[in-house]
Amino acid sequence: MQLLFDNIASVLVASTVLLVVVATNLNAQRSAVESSVAYAAKTQTLSMADYLESDLLLVGNGTADTIQTIASNEADQTTQFSFWRMDNTGSPMLVSYLLTQTTSIEIDGETVQLYRLDRTEGGQPAGSGFSTLSHFEITMLAADGTTTADVATARLLRVRAVNVYPFGDPEKMNMFRSHWGITVRPPSLET
Repeated sequence: MQLLFDNIASVLVASTVLLVVVATNLNAQRSAVESSVAYAAKTQTLSMADYLESDLLLVGNGTADTIQTIASNEADQTTQFSFWRMDNTGSPMLVSYLLTQTTSIEIDGETVQLYRLDRTEGGQPAGSGFSTLSHFEITMLAADGTTTADVATARLLRVRAVNVYPFGDPEKMNMFRSHWGITVRPPSLET
């Protein structure tokens, strides 16, 4: 009888140890997935940031015109931003950023609208579209940092973007948000 109780006790202890090891392994896998998702989100956000920063510094470069269009939606997001700059051949070229709705996702009762940011040069697609944005805003600022709607008084451009990445099981989905912002002073807006 004692031998039977010892065997039952050892089976319970072994089962407990096995469950602890399996739970630890599952948590480690989930943590690795979350780290990969966070890295991917940050990498894509920084890629977009580099592209935007270098592009915005060229607003009006070598042309008499600078900003042509800046349009926003009801959520104060920039839906269209167009500006002139010189292309590689020395001709004026219109560059546009267009924000379009793609889909919405619901996580923990929160509905998040996603947008795609497309870039065109001379009306032709140029560069890749970023399709996981939940917020994108370009604001013109005067020299003192106040918001202005007049291109003639704009000296700075402030950009804010939020990249969203859902991850996890459909029942227990989480969301990673990567925020980015910058204020640039294009040399051509100085005059």
